[in-house]
Amino acid sequence: MTANYMQAHQSIDPLGRAFWLLGLTQAAHSIEEMVSHLYDFMWVATERLGLPSMGMTATSFAAVNMGIIALFLFVTPFVLARHIWAIGIAWIAAVVEILNGLGHLGGAVIFRRYVPGAATAPFLILCGIVLLMALSRQRSLT
Repeated sequence: MTANYMQAHQSIDPLGRAFWLLGLTQAAHSIEEMVSHLYDFMWVATERLGLPSMGMTATSFAAVNMGIIALFLFVTPFVLARHIWAIGIAWIAAVVEILNGLGHLGGAVIFRRYVPGAATAPFLILCGIVLLMALSRQRSLT
């Protein structure tokens, strides 16, 4: 391996890796949601659960998901540099993604079947917990 590769690899610490991993997991989750048409299922799910209608078109759903992934990509170098605002976003992202994963798994339990997003939901929960642990360790070091 080249010296540049080793230097770049070593510069990504556990917090940076955890944030990056959660972003990659969200990308995989977004792909699953698009392939399984969550944007169509949302209409059925919200109606059946007695919630306000939360459906979207495929285009708007894709735009929102690409925006979330872009936010992860944009914030990653600032998390690595320990910018306070980026660390705040990392805390929020970890909690939101854990809740996102729990929501999908809860939907699978309520509907007693696979619901769009349920396959990658456990990974969102796991990666969110790993990020919270890395953030907590970082906080105790400072």
